[in-house]
Amino acid sequence: MIHIRFSDNHYGGEIDLSGTPGDLRSIGQSILELLQVQDVQVYIPANEVDPAPYDSCLNSLLIRKSDYFIKVMVAGSSLKIEGTPEKLEVFADWFNFDNSTESGYHHHFDYYEGNEWLDPTSVSLVISVQ
Repeated sequence: MIHIRFSDNHYGGEIDLSGTPGDLRSIGQSILELLQVQDVQVYIPANEVDPAPYDSCLNSLLIRKSDYFIKVMVAGSSLKIEGTPEKLEVFADWFNFDNSTESGYHHHFDYYEGNEWLDPTSVSLVISVQ
């Protein structure tokens, strides 16, 4: 089961989405499966845990097809990620961790100047192995 921790700050916040390598690969697979069906979104529940060093936990991940760049945001108590099917297909690979990946290993999915994939208003996302 995945965990999603969130802290809001004057830079727009940061989210840590964590799980075992298998949990994270499952998210990537859910994204790829979403792209093969007519559904517009997929909902993935998350376990709430002690949020430290973050401020709070979010209780779900919502992946949604849209007509724009990938955008990472907090919507209520959910982490919401949306993007075009083409961009979501590439994004799914960010969740491809080998079973031997050590706990603490992580990727930063952040906007930078000139980024043609991510909406500049997106919240910083860290994808980490537990």
